[in-house]
Amino acid sequence: MSGTGRDHTFQEIRVQALRTQEFEFTELIETRGHGDFAEHDRRLEEIAREAAARAASETALVLVPPVAALEEMSLDLGDGDEDLLEDARANAADGAYELALELLAEYLGAHPEHQEGRYLRAYCLYRLDGKKATSEQWEALRILRPLRDEDVPDELRERIAELRRELRRRLTPPEIATYTEKVRSDPPGAQSRLQAFLELAPEEGTLSYLLALAQAQAGRLELALDTAERGAAEADVDREQVAALARRLRLALLGTHAAPAVSAFKTGDLDRARRELFRMDPHWRRSTVLDDFDAYLALLISRPGWRSAPPAPRLSAERAEDLYSLIAEDDGQHASMLMQTGRADQAERLLAHLLTLLPRFAWLNFLYAACLYRLRRDPDRAAACAEIARTDRTLVQAGELLEAIRSWQEAVVINPAVEEYLAAMESVQGGVSVDRLAALRLRLTALERRLPVLRGAARTEGGAQVVREFGQAIADRLREIDEAMVVGGLYEKYDRVMSSVQGGINGAAQADRLDGSLAALATEVKSVRKNAKGNARGQLDELTSLVTKRRGELEGVKAAIQVSDLVRRFNELAQQGRYANPYTTRAQLTTILQEARTLHRRAKGQLDSQSRELLDQLIATISRTLR
Repeated sequence: MSGTGRDHTFQEIRVQALRTQEFEFTELIETRGHGDFAEHDRRLEEIAREAAARAASETALVLVPPVAALEEMSLDLGDGDEDLLEDARANAADGAYELALELLAEYLGAHPEHQEGRYLRAYCLYRLDGKKATSEQWEALRILRPLRDEDVPDELRERIAELRRELRRRLTPPEIATYTEKVRSDPPGAQSRLQAFLELAPEEGTLSYLLALAQAQAGRLELALDTAERGAAEADVDREQVAALARRLRLALLGTHAAPAVSAFKTGDLDRARRELFRMDPHWRRSTVLDDFDAYLALLISRPGWRSAPPAPRLSAERAEDLYSLIAEDDGQHASMLMQTGRADQAERLLAHLLTLLPRFAWLNFLYAACLYRLRRDPDRAAACAEIARTDRTLVQAGELLEAIRSWQEAVVINPAVEEYLAAMESVQGGVSVDRLAALRLRLTALERRLPVLRGAARTEGGAQVVREFGQAIADRLREIDEAMVVGGLYEKYDRVMSSVQGGINGAAQADRLDGSLAALATEVKSVRKNAKGNARGQLDELTSLVTKRRGELEGVKAAIQVSDLVRRFNELAQQGRYANPYTTRAQLTTILQEARTLHRRAKGQLDSQSRELLDQLIATISRTLR
């Protein structure tokens, strides 16, 4: 009989490493600066859809018929023509628009500048077809255009504005749609039509935006700037869009004229930069952003050590953005192009230099964070830059980039620990011993001590979840190891007990000692098994089965020894012959017979065939002798 070594198989040996989030740099592809306006053309169809959807969602105005309430506004001409105007009002109120228009034509022939008459004519033309954009609606808008700017009574002004809003609502979406369809095949014709409609509806900011954009694409930046600035001044719809374009166009034009001053600033020659600003053409020098640039140069000059920590300009966020764009927009565009063409290292060097001059420029910080992320360098600096970028709401990808960088930050700290865990567990895949388990426990305990650092490094919910799972995996493995070490110790004890009889059992005393050792081991296994789980419980069940089997085998060995001992005692009596006391011999034989019969009953199933046959012969021989 001998013991058998056992390997421990863990329930689970892998945890999931943290995967860094993917980030696609769509923001880098979008044209942010003034150097190329072509990218905006991709929005034409989108603008058309938005305009149509907005028009469909707006409720048509319910315009009150122009009746007696306007009578007091009419000029008293004193020549009898007032009857024509009154009849026109009445017919318009009754819905007889064509008749009203005939009366108004006669009336306006005599009084072409009459404001109410012109309004009534526009109203009747609008009412002729209230569902589709028609030439009558166009004519109504033409009639109302000069009235928009004239000095008219307040109530009439309100009605003019209402009617113009309704006409614009109906006419603008199809005009934008027509423009987007024709601008690619006939740019001059499409622009000419758009400009004509813009003259009738200057309140529509999208019209100014599209026209200025087309002019900029054609290289006529000054004309585009004039269009955009007039549009921003007059628009009451989509003003922000055209105002933003005007700002960028002005910066585009200023950038060329201010280039010498900007170049001097970048080399650190602040005095020369101010002199270059002073020498600029007065037409361009009279600009808020250039005044801000000059004030910022003066601020830096007053700070001798400004290069180590440039102060923020004392400006609003919007004006600071314009100043930053004037100085570094072109360089940012160049860095963006370098990144898109696989030259991120060059982009990183350029952006790092620019940020020493303009550390708070959100767009540069966005580009630099994206560049560091692509290069997988300095995650903490990348995160700090992304935080600054996120303050600019126009950088729509800044939040997404920050999340990706945070997942990268935590992966840099967490994944090496996970990899160490996996390597430790791989080290016991070929089987374990108590010594190997002890070594594994040391490695996992060291990892367990790193858990507080890993929890602190988790920046996202995904990272926190990985750390939680990682900590649970370590705890589970340590519990399994503790159990496995106990189980392994019991198996080793079993092996030591069984190795003591490798040469065979040579007597009852040795057999009893072995049985006692196995019985003690069985009791210890039973005690440990109460709290064991999973694989450890199965190992202990197997060990219990082994001990039980060995003890069963030992009972057979002990019974065989007893048979041999009885045969020996019988043979010793037989050898005494005639010299033995017959009474004593008989008593001794009776005792041997009783022991033999008891052993036969008790150990019948434990004896091997040879011992059982020998015992049967002994019983039969003694029984015949005692008759």
